[in-house]
Amino acid sequence: MNKFIALGCIAACSVASALADDHGAESMGNGAFTTLFVSAKDVDSYIDSVKSSTALFEAIGSDAAGYCETISGRDEVGQLMIWNAFASVTDALVGGSKYDASKAAADMASQREFKYTATWAPLKPFPRLDPGYERAMRIKLKPENLPAFIAAITKMEAEIIAAGHETFMNGLFVAMGGGTTEAGTYYLKSITSSVETHGAVIDDYFAGASWGATYNEASAMIDEVVNDQFEICEQFYTAE
Repeated sequence: MNKFIALGCIAACSVASALADDHGAESMGNGAFTTLFVSAKDVDSYIDSVKSSTALFEAIGSDAAGYCETISGRDEVGQLMIWNAFASVTDALVGGSKYDASKAAADMASQREFKYTATWAPLKPFPRLDPGYERAMRIKLKPENLPAFIAAITKMEAEIIAAGHETFMNGLFVAMGGGTTEAGTYYLKSITSSVETHGAVIDDYFAGASWGATYNEASAMIDEVVNDQFEICEQFYTAE
C-alpha cells in the first residue's frame, strides 16, 4: 500500500526530470483538475442542477467545469464525473478545500450517491480544453517507462491528427488524494469531437494506419489496463 501511495509523487518527479532533459518541460505545470465521482438517480436532472450552481464554481475559483457521463463499461447506472479545471495544483487543492461534496446541501445530495473525489496533475496535458466523446482508461505503468510512454502518445496524437482526424487529442494524468480507487494508476484520456470521429479513428487503426505502429509501441509499455470506458463529456461553465 505504501508503494502505491508513493507512486504519484514518484511518477511526477521522475517524469519532470526526464522531460526537462528531452521532451519539453512545458508538459509539466499545465494546470490541474479536480473530479467528483457520483452515481446519479436521474442523470439529466442532476446535471441540470449542477449546471445551475454557478455560484459554487465561482466560490471555488474554477476556471472551467463540466461533466463526463460513462456510457460504456460503467461500474454502475448513473455513473458521472463532475470536473473542474484550475491553473495549478495549488489552485485545485485550495478550491477543493472550499467545498466538501460529501456534505452537499440536501436538495443536491438527494439526487446522487457520493463516491469519492480526486485531484489530477497532467503528465501529458491536453493541447486544449475541448471535451467530447472520450475513451477513459486507468492504466499501470512502470515509473521508468513514463517518459517514453508520454513521448509515444504525444507522437501518436500528432500522427492521428495528420491522418485527418483533426479533433483527436489525448492526455495522461496522475491522481492525488483519490483513495484506493485511483492509487497506483494513471488516467489516459483519448478525445474526439463525436462518436463518429472516434469510431473513425479506431477503424483507421484496424485498417492498418501508419500511426498504428506508434500506438502499438505505447500499448506495449502498459503493464495493466485496470479500467476501460467510453464517456460523453461536456463543458458547461467558463469563468468570466
